[in-house]
Amino acid sequence: MRILQVIGSLNRGGAETFIMNVLRNIDSETYQFVFLCYGDKSFDYEKEAKELGAKIVRIPDVKVIGAVKYIAEIKKVIKENSIDAVHIHTYYNSMFALIAAALSGVELRITHSHSTQSETNPSFLKKLYFTASSLVIRTLTTSRLACGSEAGKSLFGENSKFTVINNGINLKDFAYKNDTRKLLRKQLALPSKGTVLLHVGRFETVKNHSFLIDIFAEYLKKDPSSILLLVGRGPLENKIKQRVKLLKLDKSVRFLGVRSDVKDLYNVADLFVFPSLFEGLPVVLVEAQTNGLSIVASDTIDQAAKLTNNIKFYSLENSASEWAQCLLDTNKAHVDVYSKLAGGQYDINSVVARIQEIYSGDCE
Repeated sequence: MRILQVIGSLNRGGAETFIMNVLRNIDSETYQFVFLCYGDKSFDYEKEAKELGAKIVRIPDVKVIGAVKYIAEIKKVIKENSIDAVHIHTYYNSMFALIAAALSGVELRITHSHSTQSETNPSFLKKLYFTASSLVIRTLTTSRLACGSEAGKSLFGENSKFTVINNGINLKDFAYKNDTRKLLRKQLALPSKGTVLLHVGRFETVKNHSFLIDIFAEYLKKDPSSILLLVGRGPLENKIKQRVKLLKLDKSVRFLGVRSDVKDLYNVADLFVFPSLFEGLPVVLVEAQTNGLSIVASDTIDQAAKLTNNIKFYSLENSASEWAQCLLDTNKAHVDVYSKLAGGQYDINSVVARIQEIYSGDCE
């Protein structure tokens, strides 16, 4: 069965990481993934995806060629690759792939919501676009999926039916390892007594890095030997680097870029800080909790993200100083929670079993 994964890119984002986790664990004898991506740049997961038997097809983004040509390109991909089903992860832009799939006669058309909103303060025209897109999505989708209840309501409607597919991970990979902590702390030349704060996320507006830097500036006043590790890259990275320099935090904030060893970096940290403006149900919060890491996250995130008692939700209406005090008051010891989560709803094996049911038509 050949499934077109309309994803846009295969960089280390939340939706991309989720679908890669599925690819790593799905029955490769039965299912083949064809990833539909934009542009000609190489992606973080590209090499691994190909090694796992997936195919990557590139077309221009809809913003570049317009809706009509974009739909035609997708129809061409569907025909040339004998696609049996489409699984779309592009939120409101999902409507274009749905139209292409419906016109191509693809019967299984899956729309998967990974967020609770598209952007902050959209214009009037954007709101009109979202309304039109929602109507198309609700009409042409045959299987509605979401990473959480709030993400599902956001895209499909408050009273719509949809299936929650948890952002599953290979739990063993993220269990706390003290030996890894010691080794990596030494390699990264981290102070033995300093508190290490960690954030993993693309440098985009939604991740609220600017406020995160303000929080850390206040925290540093209370804990002068602390270090903030920032993992990721993105369009706002240089702007955040300039802010760090302006606030004279250069020696205490480290930009680690995109890393393939994020699962190990959780062991290094004492606190995970996540002040996003909005999210669906972030994979990184599942990973960090599995590691037993204490987390302070914004209360804009779906409360279903609370899998353990290690996570605390805090309002973005509170000041940077108040956030800093909250971090200071948070327990910084890793807690062993792996045994409680193993085999549960966030175990990738359970998630893949649900996905396979959907692909086979046994579950709506």
